[in-house]
Amino acid sequence: MMDERKAIERWRQGDPEGMAALVRWYQGRALRIAALILPDPMQAEDAVQAAFIRAWMKRKSFRPDAPFWPWFRRLVANEAWRLARRESREAPAESGPVEEGGPDPASDPADDWEQRETLERLVQALETLSPMQRAVLALRYYEAMSEAEIAEALGCAVGTVKWHLHQARERLRAWLKTGGER
Repeated sequence: MMDERKAIERWRQGDPEGMAALVRWYQGRALRIAALILPDPMQAEDAVQAAFIRAWMKRKSFRPDAPFWPWFRRLVANEAWRLARRESREAPAESGPVEEGGPDPASDPADDWEQRETLERLVQALETLSPMQRAVLALRYYEAMSEAEIAEALGCAVGTVKWHLHQARERLRAWLKTGGER
């Protein structure tokens, strides 16, 4: 079994096995970030695939002593944000959020239903946000990135990140107060 350092070394040398190891380790995590930014699961998959392609093309510029995930997370966020900006806000998502695995056979069906309903409401609330607002929320709360790290990842000013975070929180607060009615 190859560790991350060895996988990075092999990936930087152009060995597909090194890249395959990185894909196995980080694909699910990357998909969750992209799915928080993009309401359509197929677009989220496209963003992650594009980020892996970009990572392959930029492998020579990657610092070998640096951790892979923060660098790759930035590629994923940028790809998802790019796709989200390109898509029209008018086009509704035709499918729900990306799910991993099936229901837990030992769980209570009522709890499963309540969790699915809560998740659906969360997805609806997130769909009311702009792509930038979804991106900064995902990176701040899912990835626990600082505002400065988000600004660096998205290529914008810290003040812009703060403003989008504030606007997103206000919009979600208003959405929750009205029960999701527009």
